[in-house]
Amino acid sequence: MRKNYLLCTLALALSCGSVSYSQDFSNKGKDFWVAYGYHQVMGAGNTQDMRLYFSAEQVTNVTVTIPGVGYTQTYVVPANTTIAANPIPKTGGQDVRLTGESTAPENKGIHITSDKPIVAYAHIYNGSVSGATILFPTNTLGKEYYSVNYTNTSNTPNANSWVYIVATDPGTTTVEITPSANTI
Repeated sequence: MRKNYLLCTLALALSCGSVSYSQDFSNKGKDFWVAYGYHQVMGAGNTQDMRLYFSAEQVTNVTVTIPGVGYTQTYVVPANTTIAANPIPKTGGQDVRLTGESTAPENKGIHITSDKPIVAYAHIYNGSVSGATILFPTNTLGKEYYSVNYTNTSNTPNANSWVYIVATDPGTTTVEITPSANTI
């Protein structure tokens, strides 16, 4: 009797688990948004640079635009390679760096599009400090996020944790931020 019970339980478990679903969540895509986030040396000599990196399995045309300042660059990514884009503008009328705290829209979003799927990364660096991030395609973005941080420890006085929001549907996004500590 016990053998039959175990066999029936196993059969039921296998039949219920035969259909499974997963998220369509990949870092490969054709449409991305990013911003030129804060870096600790922005106020001390502006020695940092931000570069974008693109990787593709097929020959791919990539366009980087910053609609708010009229910036456009195009790149061809050879098959099975990664290329580095030119540094993102950081001076004059095309300066899109996020240098301070603001709750107003700044229209400094960097838009990346491609004719075939790519993987995209952003890297902000200078001689001694850098930070990089993988970018996620617009169609994988969610609706609710938590910024989980730890007390920042650095060898320089201007380092801090930061967050920015890129709204891909301008005019319809509502943002609510509830800080658990004082902001700068």
